[in-house]
Amino acid sequence: MAWLFERIVELAAWVALVLGLVFLAGAVYYFVHGVLAWMNESRLESTDLLIQSAIAASAFVLSIVAMGVLACIDHYVFDADERIAAK
Repeated sequence: MAWLFERIVELAAWVALVLGLVFLAGAVYYFVHGVLAWMNESRLESTDLLIQSAIAASAFVLSIVAMGVLACIDHYVFDADERIAAK
């Protein structure tokens, strides 16, 4: 059962990484289009795009933090036996 839980934690960390990359790409996309809209004097559209960029950037940060937490759980909970046995 511990083996299955460890694989689920590792899978969740990979999913968080992939989602983080998707959110990062979305943040860059919205930011670039928001700046281009701002340069073309389309203030209302640029504001919306920049807000979407900020939302995607915060989702990126949260998914990477989640990945880090899951990696810590994997390391300190499941790999503790290997570190103790190596001493």
